[in-house]
This record gives sequence, structure tokens and C-alpha cells, in this order.
Amino acid sequence: MKKVMMMAAVAATFAATAEMKIGTVNMVDLVRLHPSHESNRTLVKTTDADYKAKLDAKQDDLKEIADEGKKLQSDLQNPMLSASARADAQKKIESVQQRFLENQQEMRQMAARYQTDLNDLESRLLKIETDEIREKISAYAKKHGYDIIADSSMLAFSKSSLDVTDEILKAFGVDPAKRKEKAKKANEGK
Repeated sequence: MKKVMMMAAVAATFAATAEMKIGTVNMVDLVRLHPSHESNRTLVKTTDADYKAKLDAKQDDLKEIADEGKKLQSDLQNPMLSASARADAQKKIESVQQRFLENQQEMRQMAARYQTDLNDLESRLLKIETDEIREKISAYAKKHGYDIIADSSMLAFSKSSLDVTDEILKAFGVDPAKRKEKAKKANEGK
């Protein structure tokens, strides 16, 4: 009895699948060729460069403080210093060391904050792109009667005849030939 029920379930699954209209897309290609992708990458790169410039400026500040400390340390070695001048120089060195440590900690915090901000920016931009892509896929699926459109990179196998990536690219106003160009460049780079 169990075998009969199992066979019936398998048969029903095959019958239901046979009536379904299924398509696939290459999400990686869709993201790479999204109309905003290059400008988003440029934004991330310029933001990263801005952050690096700020960190470099902070590094320069640290170097100046370190140089100030070296000069004070050198001055402290002067045998002609009076006891009060030596004590004063020692206090200045301690102050410089404290400033150096504070600036160093501030730089570490800046670097961590910048990295977090950069990751957040990339994530937000990618989410916007993928949401727009999903909207186009959904509209295409409804218009053409698809039951399922899956990401082909997540499947172990799918027929190339199921691929509707070029149609989604056209919906974005992107020439599908660009997809072939990118694939060719990627293969030449290997």
C-alpha cells in the first residue's frame, strides 16, 4: 500500500511539473549588467578613496606627534638641562605619549567605522539592484506565464533553453550582446 501511495505521489509531482512553465536567469550577469552597477561601483570606490585619504591624514598626524616625541626625547638627553627643565621635558613627553595613544586609538576606531560604512553602502546598493532585478523578473514571469524563474547559478543543472536572462536585460534597456562581451573578456582573463 505504501508503495502504491508513493508511486502516486511521484506521478502527481511529475504531472504537476510537466504543466509548469519554468525559466532560469543568471543573477550574477543581471547584477553586473544592471544599469546602475558601474556608477554604484564608482561610488563605492570614491567613498573608499575618501576614507583612505582621511586615514592617511590621521596617520600624518600620528607621525607629527611621534616626531615631536622624538625631539623632546632628544632634548631630554641634553646634560645641560636643569632638574626643573628635565622634569618639565619629562611631563611634555608624557603628554605627547598620551596624545599619540589617543590619536592611535581614534585612528583604529575611524578605520573600523569606515569599513563598516563601506560594507553597509555596498550592501544597500546591491539590495537596490537586486530588488529592481526581482521586480523585472516578476513582471516578465507574469507577462509570459512563468510559474518559476530560478537563479541558474543555484541549480545543479538547467537547460540553456530555459534561460531568460537576455529578456530581463532587454527589460532594463541593456543590449544582451554586452553579456556575451563580458563572458568573453572573463574567459580571456583565465
